[in-house]
Amino acid sequence: MEMKFSYDDFRANYLHSDALMPLSPLKPLDIIDMGKYDKALDKWGIEKRIRNTFDELERRLGSNYFSEFERVQTKVKEYGAFMFPLYKILFTDIACEDWLSLVDFHKGFSRDHSVHQPLTAYIVCKLLGGGDTAESFQIQGASLLDKALDVIIKGQDAQYLRDRLAFYDPSSKLLSGDRELWKEVFYQTAIITAMYHDLGYPWQFIERMHDFLKDDILLCGRLPKGSSAIHSYIEAHNEELMFRPFYNYGVNGASTADINDELFEHFLHNSHGLPGALAYRAYNIECCSNKPTNSLGIIKFCQEWSCLAILMHDMQKAYATKGPGFPRLDFNTDPLSYIIALADTLEDFNRPSANIVKTDVGCEIKYTFPSLSVELIENNGDAEILFQVNPANQAQQEEFKREDQKKLFDQSNGYFDLESVGLKTVTIRCM
Repeated sequence: MEMKFSYDDFRANYLHSDALMPLSPLKPLDIIDMGKYDKALDKWGIEKRIRNTFDELERRLGSNYFSEFERVQTKVKEYGAFMFPLYKILFTDIACEDWLSLVDFHKGFSRDHSVHQPLTAYIVCKLLGGGDTAESFQIQGASLLDKALDVIIKGQDAQYLRDRLAFYDPSSKLLSGDRELWKEVFYQTAIITAMYHDLGYPWQFIERMHDFLKDDILLCGRLPKGSSAIHSYIEAHNEELMFRPFYNYGVNGASTADINDELFEHFLHNSHGLPGALAYRAYNIECCSNKPTNSLGIIKFCQEWSCLAILMHDMQKAYATKGPGFPRLDFNTDPLSYIIALADTLEDFNRPSANIVKTDVGCEIKYTFPSLSVELIENNGDAEILFQVNPANQAQQEEFKREDQKKLFDQSNGYFDLESVGLKTVTIRCM
């Protein structure tokens, strides 16, 4: 099977599609105190701040980049109005810090995240057939969406998901194996996770966001600092889904007693996956913690599920450096994280990087688009990922993709367990 992804396809067929705004059966807006929420919007002048943010970014991004930014962030804000209400309050700082990270020198190579995240949601949408198993990507003739549902509904190593759902809502129809309902819930959770999966990057903006959230209008928990605080945080929340990878998902008798605090603290500071998961948790689960959990338990379950996938999408370094101390991505254990991480890997097109040139009076910033599109091809268990790249960036892109090939798709040591999803090999090529 072949499936191609590009910005032109996204803009023509998905930007205004309902497939990227699946609003049922989950509506996190239902568990927000709208009175407090509206007061917060007024207190901080959020609408004016958003308008100013767009004006300032238009001056800094140039026409081509800004037109993309404006289109996709308008979509993200529309979606967030229902699915992530606090995103509207956080938008100004997120957009500002994402641009600063793009032009900063905090790392050797920086890329856009504001356009990247909704385009990752588009890839997830397409991989999962827009929620239609017949249109989903096929691996050895089997629908990727169907394979995920099989794992979630009856997979032995995914029992922890069903157990956690039962904690929130013991009478949920999902626990009886309602496949159509699971399909809706899984698809919507995958879309919202992809849309905000880089919330923890860059690290700098997370603490600043708390200034909006720490007063008596919207009370959210702060992220832990220091070893003792982290240990207490883990003890208080260790049954939540996002902590499962730190004790091998509870598989083979592992329990919360096996959580390695040192490992947790290390990746709090060396990954944007863990900060992103903690931030998403604070801005969704904790701010709604006083709401009833039974009838709305499915929402909290899915928010925890999103936290798990946000964590795991950037934990390949954890696996590479800690080996047995941290798990690979195994589709039979964690299909949501597997799909989000795969989509994140594929989404490298129309993702600008900044080229800064010194002048006599300052500098010029020009934005380039190293990757133009990507194609995923599968034939009898062997897969190829073909990136169409800008010729001017060919050598650089080939070097990056060689690193990804080894780090992500090596059959023995790559972050993705290929066999678990029915693949034998994955080969990355630049065209």
